[in-house]
Amino acid sequence: MAAEVAGQVSTVSTAWAVFSVIGGSLVGAAISAGMTFLTLRKNIAAAKANRDEDRLELRKARGYSLFFKMIRLTSDLHTLGNAVKGCLAEAKEAGFDGLPFQVVRPIAPLPDPVKFAPEEMALVLSLDSGLFNDMGALDELHKSTVALFDMYNTERAKVLERFGAKMDGAVGTTGLTEQEKNWFEPRAFQLNQLVMLMLERTEVDGKEAWSALEKLHATLEKNFDLKHKLERKHPDMLQPQPVA
Repeated sequence: MAAEVAGQVSTVSTAWAVFSVIGGSLVGAAISAGMTFLTLRKNIAAAKANRDEDRLELRKARGYSLFFKMIRLTSDLHTLGNAVKGCLAEAKEAGFDGLPFQVVRPIAPLPDPVKFAPEEMALVLSLDSGLFNDMGALDELHKSTVALFDMYNTERAKVLERFGAKMDGAVGTTGLTEQEKNWFEPRAFQLNQLVMLMLERTEVDGKEAWSALEKLHATLEKNFDLKHKLERKHPDMLQPQPVA
């Protein structure tokens, strides 16, 4: 009887020992799995933070790129408009009462086109839909206005090449036959219209561009802590100034 009890105790002890080993393995596996999960979650969070930071830097870079494009676009329009106004003012001061195309000289070199990238405009749309509407066509308006100046340069050269002139300093005088006058007058009218259109477009587009530039600057300052301020030293000299 004693031997039988001893055997049962031995068997129970052995079973408990086995259970203890298995239980320890289960607890150890659970702790290991928990640690792995926490590490994985931490790595995922870190990766997401890095992606968010990279995305912010990319958006900021696009904003800066668009900002400097807008500065050049606005400066171009003011520079072109001031060039025409300067020629007309010089003629008036000299007492020359001629046609506009006779005093407005060709402007060269003309500015290169400014093109807003789709990604840049998508950024603006995500920040301010009103600003997106204000800016949406400005690069095309800039392109068409520069094209007017190019047309004027070309057409004016064609007209002047047809006739010689008797020069008195910087002023040339040309005598025209009736036939030459009939050829000249419609082309002179076209050139004068181009001069007026060049003045109008640079004035209107320039104001729209400056207004949009100010709004863009405020938007970038608000969303990306832009460290530049706009300083309009001269109508045709717009420069971003770093803020200390």
